[in-house]
Amino acid sequence: MTLPAITPPDQRGYADASIFVTTEWLAEHLDDSAVRIVDTNYPREYEKAHIPGAVGVVDNYYKTSLEDRTHIQGPDQFAATMSSLGISNETSVVAVDSHGGLYSLRLLWSLHYYGHINLKILDGGMPKWTAENRPVTADPVSYPPGAFTPRENREIIALKEDVLAAIDDRDTVILDVRSDGERDGSNKRGGKRGGFIPNSVHLEWVNFHTDGEVPTIKHADELRNMLAEVGVTPDKNVITY
Repeated sequence: MTLPAITPPDQRGYADASIFVTTEWLAEHLDDSAVRIVDTNYPREYEKAHIPGAVGVVDNYYKTSLEDRTHIQGPDQFAATMSSLGISNETSVVAVDSHGGLYSLRLLWSLHYYGHINLKILDGGMPKWTAENRPVTADPVSYPPGAFTPRENREIIALKEDVLAAIDDRDTVILDVRSDGERDGSNKRGGKRGGFIPNSVHLEWVNFHTDGEVPTIKHADELRNMLAEVGVTPDKNVITY
């Protein structure tokens, strides 16, 4: 694969680029005991190849179970999950995936919800890592249990009551990032009803990253313009779903 020119995260105009790490940075920290690399791909992808030292996760690891995919794990269950990955409160977590950040950012949000803010995402993910011919392995990895104490951050989650109140609130934008099929009800994804929340705006999540074999999050100017077109501006409260 010929690697396309990729603007470094700290040159894309983000308000805070510290959430990103580059492949160069990660290569220098593979043996850093304070860093835990978490491969958030599906197990079959992890078993095929992953970054040395990266721990793998089970499908929908942040949800209650493989059967109950509606809610995030409760505090005790989430703490046990993080502990099993060798993550403590002091651990710097670097999430990696092969899908433009789709699964990595879910892990980061879940950790943030439970008060863990020492979070990073590998810019370009596994596609960039492998395109640069960096080392991979198929060997499973495990670590001693970590000491993870959850501290719920209710400020970053909207409950049903919050969403209902936001429907007719001109100061709040409800942003639907699902696919077109989910939006129009043709793809219910196992749910009982299709369609969308009244007065919500739509911008599918795939629009937030670049095209090509090594997708990255788009430049800040592109994101701002794209969001402004659907009414998501800095003066608004935003609820995503």
